[in-house]
Formats: sequence, C-alpha cells, structure tokens
Amino acid sequence: MRHSGAHTPAHPTRRVILHGAAWAVPAVALVAATPAFAASGTTLSFSASAYAGTSCGRITDAVVRAADGSTAAAGVSVVLQMSSGWTFDGGGSTATVVTGSDGSVSCGTIHVPAGTATGTLSATASGATGASASLSAYDSQILTSPSGLADASGIPAGATPIAQGYFLSGGTLYLSGTGSVATGIDAVGRLVEAPSKNGSFLLPVRRSDGSAAVYDTSSGTVTAATGTPSGATPLAADLFLSGNTIYRGGSALTADVDRAGQLIEHDGGNGSSGIFYLPYLSTAGSARILRVPQNDVRTASEYGAAGGPGSGATPIADDLFLWHDDIYRVSWDGTSAYGTGAVASGVSTFGALTPNPYYSGERLLPVARSGSGQNALFMVSGNALRDTTQVPSGSTPIGADLFLSSGAIYQDAVGVVASSVAANGIAGPASYGSNKVVVPLTVSASC
Repeated sequence: MRHSGAHTPAHPTRRVILHGAAWAVPAVALVAATPAFAASGTTLSFSASAYAGTSCGRITDAVVRAADGSTAAAGVSVVLQMSSGWTFDGGGSTATVVTGSDGSVSCGTIHVPAGTATGTLSATASGATGASASLSAYDSQILTSPSGLADASGIPAGATPIAQGYFLSGGTLYLSGTGSVATGIDAVGRLVEAPSKNGSFLLPVRRSDGSAAVYDTSSGTVTAATGTPSGATPLAADLFLSGNTIYRGGSALTADVDRAGQLIEHDGGNGSSGIFYLPYLSTAGSARILRVPQNDVRTASEYGAAGGPGSGATPIADDLFLWHDDIYRVSWDGTSAYGTGAVASGVSTFGALTPNPYYSGERLLPVARSGSGQNALFMVSGNALRDTTQVPSGSTPIGADLFLSSGAIYQDAVGVVASSVAANGIAGPASYGSNKVVVPLTVSASC
C-alpha cells in the first residue's frame, strides 16, 4: 500500500461535460452568409428540444438538421439566432452554418450567460420550415476526485449544495438526476454512511415544524426521529444535538457536548470495523468519543496523559484531535491500529476526513500548516504530512486533495478544477464503499 509520493490524477479538461448528440456531428462549419438552397418541403429540426449548460460554461452538443421528408438535405444554409446574452464564438448571437452530406451540422459552441438565464435558439433557411429549441442556464455542479467536473441536473438555481449529489432549496431536498426527493425541510446535518452498514447513507434533517427526521438515501424516505426535542440541530447520520445533549433514535446518549467533530467509521481505511466514532470536546474540556451503534461514551485513554491532547483540544474526525497545532490520535481503550499521541505537527486548520481517491484503504485529511499557510495532506495510516503542489498557500481545506481559494477549487498536483465557485458542500465518498470523493457546488452569477 502506498501512503505518500506523487500521483498522477485524471485531468479534467472542460468545465462542462459534453452530452451525446442525437446525430453524428461532422466538423463545425461556421461560414459567412451565402445564397441559401432549400428543396421544396425542407424542414429544419434540432437534435433536442432543449439545451442546458452551467452558468458561464459552454453548450457544444446542439445540432441542426435539414430534411425533405425522410431525405437529408445537404448544402442548406441555416441561420441560427439566439436570445440576448447567449452568444456563439466571437460574441455574436447570430451564426450561419451549412448542412453536410447527412443533412446535419453542429451549431458550434454556445456560450452560456451568467446567472440562470433562459433563452431560445432558432433556425431558419430560405424556403424551409424553421425550428426552435429552449436554452437554460443553471448553477449547480458536482466535482469528483479524481474524475473531474460534471453538471448537476434537476437542481433549481440558487440551491445550497449539501453532499454527494444533494442540494437544498426552498425547503425541498433535491438529488441530481432525480429532482425533488423530500419536502418540508428547514435544515440538514452531515450525510454519513448508515451505522448499520446496509449500503445506505443517512442525512439528519430538521423539518419546517421543528421536528427531527432522518432521510435514507437507499429508500428515499424520511423517517421521524421520535423522542428528539423539537428544534434540535441535525448533526450527522441519525444523530441530533439539543443543547449539550446528543440524541439517537429518540434516546439521549451524552449530555456534555461542547463541540463535536466529524462522525466517520473508525479506522475505515484499515477495513470495515462497523464502529463509528464521533470525537467531541466535553463541557469540561476533555477529549471524548461517542461510539455508534454501541451508543456508549468515554473519555479518550490518552487525555491528560503524557503525549496526549490536553484540555480544550478541537475534535477533528474519528479518533483525531487538534491541540496546540498538533494532530493527536487517541484511543478507546489504549490500543490503536495506527498508534496514538502526536502524529502530525504545525497544523492550523483542516477539512473533511475522506477516502484517498487514489489509494484504496487509505484516508486523507487536507490541512493548512500554521505559520506558512502551506497546504498539505495528512495520510492517516502513515501518520505523514505531505505538502501539496499547484495549490495556493492559505487555501481552505475541503476534503481529500481539494482546496478552495479565491472562488476556485484546486486539486493537489493538478491545479484549478472548478472556477467561479459560489458555494460548496461537504466532501465525502461518491457512493457506499467508494474511494472516489465528491463535492457538490454552485457557481457564481458573474463570469
């Protein structure tokens, strides 16, 4: 198993993933207006009735076709016109193309305006019946490490990215490619694998009436968390926080929570343990661990001992705490597969602990070093910090090998992989058991 060293990730080359056209697309033929030819009965049509693209991105799959009945009409000069704000290469809203031997031709590159504009693409030709298609811009995308950037479909403009392909807008939870999956939701917590290890993920939610419930990604259902106080804060999976008390299944598990970290399967990179750890800082300042589904709590064995974190340590994830710029690993009972004590030094901030997208069985914690602001990756099983490359110093760690800086997401060893980022969700596994990491995001209203 490799734990460090350079890797060669996939390099996404476009902001917008191209969609397959309905017909084969020959080379683009943008030409000056020429005398049009159109056989009697010629009809124009587009490859789709609607085209959509990400704000400030490009649409490249629009194709126009000319036919006389079932016979392709070659050499037809077609004038394309788009609504104001939508442009072709060169900045114009009008272009002329000529159909090829199969009667079809690409409309070229359509530049999507900022925001969530809608418009129309029309086609006309002398003596022919014209055609039109709708145009729409949206602002949601999904970034996958190491695969790259893809459009999120079926998501309303201005939605808040949550995790995986989930977004929240106007009290409705949306899933990319599906649309609305739950309604009447006021707030959500962190999406986490179900502690039952049944292949599902759980998302704790607070309904608009203040009640607690849990959304199951496998069944697509929302189940009331009966017994949880009204107005409780959704924490992670099926955990809720009310005051200083964590509830699960309507039962109070611990009542001394000052600040909680990230719930994640314990030593997940070392194989499936089936035990999830939630590290937290107690109201007394001690480093504590809540185990799920065991639902028991205890102070970490190393707390207050030589080589262990002291009072007030910040919970990170699993068995990790940050204290005086050092990352400490603690244990439930004095044993740990990866050792205990200080395992990394000079760390000021951290992101989400996620699978390593490149090496199965490893986990990554993106961090920023104190003082220099240099970003680095903490490889959990190797207890090693490796500085990133092609990531600006002082960037905000997101998860895996991804960092945010000045509205752009950077990937270690790659550079910019998403631009004009307005908001991003929490980084996590793309699916149950996957080591690919995804981050949903929205792009800004200006290009």
